[in-house]
Amino acid sequence: MASLTRWILPLGASVGLFAAPGLGDTGSQAPSKGWPWEVQLQLDQMSYDSHSVQGPLGSFKAGADPSVGFGVRFAIDPICTSWGSVLFSAGYRAPSDVTIKYGQKAPFDLKHRSQAEVGVMARFGTNEPRRRWEWGVGVDERFDSMRATGPAGTPTEDKAWRPWARGMVRYVWDDGKSAQPFLGLEVAGALGKVQVNDQNYYQDLVVLTNTFPAGFRSRVQGPESLTRGHFPTFQVALIGGIRFGHSSCAKPMAMAPVPAKEEAPAPAPVVETKPTPAEPTPAPVTETTQAKPVEAPSAPMVDVQTLTVHFGTNKFVPTQAAATAVMGWVEKYKSVVDPNVTSVIGHTDSRGSRKWNEELSLKRAQHVAHMLKEHGMNLDAAKIEGHAFDEPIGDNNTTEGRAMNRRTDVTFKDGSKFRVTGKTETAPDYSRTGGPRRKAKAADAAAADAPKADAPKVHKKKKK
Repeated sequence: MASLTRWILPLGASVGLFAAPGLGDTGSQAPSKGWPWEVQLQLDQMSYDSHSVQGPLGSFKAGADPSVGFGVRFAIDPICTSWGSVLFSAGYRAPSDVTIKYGQKAPFDLKHRSQAEVGVMARFGTNEPRRRWEWGVGVDERFDSMRATGPAGTPTEDKAWRPWARGMVRYVWDDGKSAQPFLGLEVAGALGKVQVNDQNYYQDLVVLTNTFPAGFRSRVQGPESLTRGHFPTFQVALIGGIRFGHSSCAKPMAMAPVPAKEEAPAPAPVVETKPTPAEPTPAPVTETTQAKPVEAPSAPMVDVQTLTVHFGTNKFVPTQAAATAVMGWVEKYKSVVDPNVTSVIGHTDSRGSRKWNEELSLKRAQHVAHMLKEHGMNLDAAKIEGHAFDEPIGDNNTTEGRAMNRRTDVTFKDGSKFRVTGKTETAPDYSRTGGPRRKAKAADAAAADAPKADAPKVHKKKKK
């Protein structure tokens, strides 16, 4: 247990301090300022290798029964990818007793003193809105310490580093908050065995038990201990814990570099005219007159365009090309339309349940609004809403129409310095992300939530 306080607790404290700026209940899936991190507890069953011994009078098998133990693991989530994220972890398993048998229970104690590990895991399903299920595969480097004591002789012990493969699946209660509990199952297996010398194993067994299970041999302990024949080989664990913060995969501007901030364009110059001196009159007068100053011409009107951003299936983060287009739109118009934005409305296609699409459309609107604010646009007076699939602009029965409906619209009212003359629109996004909601389930849910007779209609523009 001393090793636990020596290196696990300092690691947890340092990770917590680094990630602390990202904590707090934001109410939305905004990314953390620091790396997201998590703490995991586990209750596991560890299986051990059994060893066949060749003695002077024949062979016999010394079997090792499984043991139950507890463990803790800390992890950080610093790397975002297109398919999920990469998780780095360190963990510790508390000591547990292992039962050794040859015929009947052996008259000595074998203890798995501890297991320490460091590892890396590829985790899938971490960058979608309200994603519940996630899974991962990875590799660990684990350090095991085994010790055997008996009524006779001195204790024997061995230690070894070995690679392990690990896989997990878990359910995350992600409601958009910064603290997200999870529960799941994890399995791991050693990728190699520890080499055992048969003769030395037998000599250690004789010393520990003060018996001769298969003939006489020397009582001198060998350099390779009996414990080497029973190192752990497989683990299955029930896991639970809490993740703090959100992955950088959900960071609004992570998909495109943020350009250097440019100064806002200077307003159109106003021409000032000096008063024209009065012309002399032919006859002297008692009062002098001055010409009225000429009024300065007003600044020219600026033509601006509304903004529509398109998304892939089940996504609320636009592509890099779309994000770049949004940044260009903001830099071009923010000095004239600010703060006249009236609404940022998210939309979806008609597939899936109403509840799912309402959440997804709101996330799309919030994401675009966050992008606009990040680049200096004032949205204090704007409403930010999700309208699900209630306002289609394309035919939901076609792939092209559904791609047009997966969008967020940014609108604003006319101002004194500009007029609306068109629309900036990103390219339709036909990509999709798989997840727990399969196509058949989504179609059934959509049919249950929306009456068939009241299917959403396509709104067509009237010809002038």
